[in-house]
Amino acid sequence: MFIARKSNNIQEDIKRNWSSWNFGEGGFEGTRTELDAYLATATDNHSVSVSGFEIYPDLIREFEFAELYAGYWVAVDNVNAKNGLSCIYLDAETREDAIAEATARTDYWGDGDSFDATEATLVFSEGDIHVFEI
Repeated sequence: MFIARKSNNIQEDIKRNWSSWNFGEGGFEGTRTELDAYLATATDNHSVSVSGFEIYPDLIREFEFAELYAGYWVAVDNVNAKNGLSCIYLDAETREDAIAEATARTDYWGDGDSFDATEATLVFSEGDIHVFEI
């Protein structure tokens, strides 16, 4: 089976083996202590925003926050990508067909498909398109 992932930092993704909400956009820049202080400013009448979510005090415990890159914190997607990294499944049955399919596709926004990077082999990378064999 082959899957594809769009990423500018695939080696970091593989090491991390989890995906963020909102493609890593809208994160928080700072230390974990600064993130915690920022989250603590949320009130019943004023939300804070991380990964595009409006977060109120009663919702904070529903999120897991982690460092996507040094000093950049995001909400971890444990709903759509609970098995590791977000991806798209490919129909191809051979490596060559998988590469052709992955480089021709444009629908890399994700729909709840994910894979465990520890159980996959990166077989192709070109630009920000990567193909794994599972």
